[in-house]
Amino acid sequence: MTIYKNFDPGRISLTWNGVLIQGVGPSTFVKCVRNEDAFKQVVGAQGDVVDVRNRNRSGVVTFTILDASPSNDFLTVLALQDEITGLAVGALMIKDLNGTTLVKCANARIKKFPDVEFGADGGTNEWAIQCAELEFFVGGSAV
Repeated sequence: MTIYKNFDPGRISLTWNGVLIQGVGPSTFVKCVRNEDAFKQVVGAQGDVVDVRNRNRSGVVTFTILDASPSNDFLTVLALQDEITGLAVGALMIKDLNGTTLVKCANARIKKFPDVEFGADGGTNEWAIQCAELEFFVGGSAV
C-alpha cells in the first residue's frame, strides 16, 4: 500500500526560553545533532567485540532565521547576558505539529554568535544552541 502524507514547514515549532523563534530561513532551517554516538564498539585483537554505552547525551541544535527576524534581537540579548552572567540557560523544544517528532532539552544556551554577512539578496543568521541533554523522539507524519 502506498503511503501518502503531507508536510507543512510552517508547522515546525521552535521555542527557546518560552519564546517562539520566528522568521525561519529557506531550505533546511533546523538541525538537531547529538555530539557523540550512543555506543562505541571496541574490537579486541582476537576479534571479540564489546559495545560500550556512551552516557553523553549532549548535542547542538542549529537553526537558520532571516536577517529581518525579530528573533535575532531576542537571541542577541540573551547571548550578551550569558557572556556577562553565565545565566542565560533555558528550555529548548522543537515540535513537528504535522506529526509526532519532538526534540527537547531542559538546559540549553547559545553556543556562539552567528557569523554576520550582508548581500544584495538579504540573508540569514545561523544560531547554534548547545544542549546539556538532547532528547529525541523521531516520529512520522500524522496528516
